[in-house]
Amino acid sequence: MTAQIRTPQGSECENGKTTVDAQTVEAVQTAVNIPAESAAAPAKPTYERVDLDRYVVLHDGPVGYVESVPPLFVCYVGHPYPQAEEIAQVHDFHQAIDTVIGRVESARRSKLSA
Repeated sequence: MTAQIRTPQGSECENGKTTVDAQTVEAVQTAVNIPAESAAAPAKPTYERVDLDRYVVLHDGPVGYVESVPPLFVCYVGHPYPQAEEIAQVHDFHQAIDTVIGRVESARRSKLSA
């Protein structure tokens, strides 16, 4: 397996390209501590419909909910639903999912740094 890398104009490589073998790519990934699996698409936050107008947001387990109250999506953090806290109201479903995930990740980071 080989990869082609474009080099800056004026370098001594022919046609502005050079060929790098797989061992070199692996060595660079190891040197900068990039796992080979990270080249895959990033994992999307997951959610499941749990009611007619409610979705549970999953991020290593249930972490919150998004409820459809047209024209809004209401974001909740916490589990189970009766104990969840409302954190935002947005107009886009995917933004609502990202809002819940963002709040959960923020809370986890603050707990780790404390």
